[in-house]
Amino acid sequence: MTNKNKSHTSSKIFVILLTIFCIALCISFAELFSSLITTSGLSSVKDGEVKQNAFNLFAINLYQTETQSLAFENAVLAKKQGGAGYIWEGDNFYVLASCYENEADAKKVQETLQENGTTCSIYTLTFDSLAIETTSSGQEKNTLLQSVQIYKNLYKQLYDLSVSIDTQLLSEIEAKINLNEITSNFKKIKANFTALFNSQLTSSILELKLSLENVDVILDELTQYSSTETPYTSMVKYAYFEILDEYTDLTKAV
Repeated sequence: MTNKNKSHTSSKIFVILLTIFCIALCISFAELFSSLITTSGLSSVKDGEVKQNAFNLFAINLYQTETQSLAFENAVLAKKQGGAGYIWEGDNFYVLASCYENEADAKKVQETLQENGTTCSIYTLTFDSLAIETTSSGQEKNTLLQSVQIYKNLYKQLYDLSVSIDTQLLSEIEAKINLNEITSNFKKIKANFTALFNSQLTSSILELKLSLENVDVILDELTQYSSTETPYTSMVKYAYFEILDEYTDLTKAV
């Protein structure tokens, strides 16, 4: 074999080896990226299970008492001032005004309220994880995952809506249009869930079905609210606390 042929052969081998290396490198990066997506929480789908991870929220607590009637009286006052006035039952009855994903945001609100003469504290709401075993795959599994995670997603959407109202980014009419879209998207997920799992009602899926029906009622009541007795922003905040409370009940039942 001449030196020219040897050189040509060596070049071909080099190109082949380089190609193999590049393909292997791409596969490695793809696997790494997939792993990062899963571990970062962007995907909670595992084989045989769908899951909402545990999470905390930080609520502005206006009043706490061992007596429910006193909590109710203070809740009425909180609603008139634009707070949720939601009574959360823990070791005491807590009258909550709003809640935040970031504790620093809650502290800023607390400081502002205290500067204006409102006594309040931060009450941490702890939510357990929710996992449902399933043999489903594809569309069924994705719909089940959406249904399990809808509670926290609705909280985020309604929280954003309440902030937009409070900061006057949206008028009440515009807020109601946005709410209709939020409600419509929820109903689509609920309808898909009902259609796909109507004949697969395990105990866990049945509990989820009943809970989604309760959330449906909460959203319908909010979309139909038209009174001026309580500020609309209060009703939006109250609704997201109701949905979070519904999630708590679901985690205990499943």
